Amino acid sequence: MTIVDTGRRRPDRDRLITVSSNPADAWRTEPIDRKIQYARRHGADLPSAPSQRQVDRELERIFTEPDFLGSRWLADGAKRCDAVARLVTPVEMGTGFLASPWLLVTNNHVLTDAVTAAGSTATFRYEEDARGRSTRAVKVRLDPDRCFLTSPVDELDFTVVAVAAVKGRPPGKVFGSVPMVGATGKILSGQPVNIVQHPAGRSREIAVRNNLLVGVDDARYLTYLTDTEPGSSGSPVLNDAWELVALHSRAEQARDAQGREVDTDGRPVTDDTPESKRVWVANKGVRTSAIVADIKTRVLGAADGSDAAALVEELLRNGGNR
Repeated sequence: MTIVDTGRRRPDRDRLITVSSNPADAWRTEPIDRKIQYARRHGADLPSAPSQRQVDRELERIFTEPDFLGSRWLADGAKRCDAVARLVTPVEMGTGFLASPWLLVTNNHVLTDAVTAAGSTATFRYEEDARGRSTRAVKVRLDPDRCFLTSPVDELDFTVVAVAAVKGRPPGKVFGSVPMVGATGKILSGQPVNIVQHPAGRSREIAVRNNLLVGVDDARYLTYLTDTEPGSSGSPVLNDAWELVALHSRAEQARDAQGREVDTDGRPVTDDTPESKRVWVANKGVRTSAIVADIKTRVLGAADGSDAAALVEELLRNGGNR
């Protein structure tokens, strides 16, 4: 992804450029509470109210450990990939992933309502082998009558929907799942994110390692540098431990000081602006913690599906949130 300097920056753009130029030290820009959460998650022995210096010293120790990945990193990643599916709806294509034995997560703008979900399919293991063939693909219908929850695009832009059984078994028992862990502290600025996706409806592709978290925007969103395309909406955004940190939502265009989208010349974008002149600077994802917090507050009833309460309880338990 190319970063084009239009000469008109917002704070987010400054942060993007700072992280890109010095990712190794980007974590230092994080607020102390996020650094504490990350340090404790990685075994740091901190006092109840540590100072900035104590926290940074612990993080420096963590980050100076050898940067080796065990060979099982590939096997663990393959397990996560198996839970990701290409979605085909009556109007578009997207990506989704199983977060529990029965429930799949994607964007609201991919599956806006139960009627759309009922006319959509999820294809798992849609990938090419060494000969370029897709022979392992398994197409499964969605089952919104059992469970369908959603949050609008201008809120959290997520949808949770049940998936039909695969040869009598829960799909998550066949393909595995990507648990939704609501705890924070899973990643800091400058660290890599990995995205498993079906860009433009193609067979499964992965963007790994050479993609950086720019930072956490607020309680709902985070921004990262990772290549995606239309069709990648609903992909899982994962840290290097293959933990879900966000649900990929959309690409972000460059903006000026007034918040207007601008082209490569710094001029405001219009409907007539060609794609070649648009400046895509980063991607935005909905934080896992925000989605879990939203789901936990819901009082589920028959309108959400015949098995919604039990299936959502299972999803939360799968992520260790109960």
